[in-house]
Amino acid sequence: MAAGERIFAVKSVNALLAATHIGLEPSTKVVVDPGAAGFPGPADFVVTQFDLAVTVYGEDEAELMALVAAAAADVTVAVFGAAGAAETWTISDVYFDEAPSEMAVPAGDAGGRVPVFAVRGHVQAWEAADTFANKLSAA
Repeated sequence: MAAGERIFAVKSVNALLAATHIGLEPSTKVVVDPGAAGFPGPADFVVTQFDLAVTVYGEDEAELMALVAAAAADVTVAVFGAAGAAETWTISDVYFDEAPSEMAVPAGDAGGRVPVFAVRGHVQAWEAADTFANKLSAA
C-alpha cells in the first residue's frame, strides 16, 4: 500500500465477481511563488498535477488483468456505507496500466491469509475545471 492510499472493502467493482477491495490515492503538487525579497509570506500558490490512483484488489488474477490496457472508462464501485447501507461511487476516466504485487488479506472465516491480486491505474483526462469531486462522485 502506498503512503496516503486508503483501502475500502467493496461489494463489487464494475461488476467484477472477484473484486474485494479498492484503494484510492489522491495527490497534487503545490507550486509556491515565494514573493519579493523582504516581504513576509508567499506571493501566490497554485495547485497543479492532480492525480487519483485507483487500485482494484481481487482473488481472480485473470479477471483483474482483463482491465489492464483496456480503454479508459468509468469505474463503478459498490461499497458498504454507514451501518452497512449500500453506496455507489463512480470514478471517471480510469486507465489501468500496472499490476502491483499481491496483498495478503485475512480470510474472514478461517483467520488465514488469502492471496489477493491487484491492478492499478490512474484517472486520465484532467482538464482545467476538473476537481477530485467531479472525478470521484457518490451516487
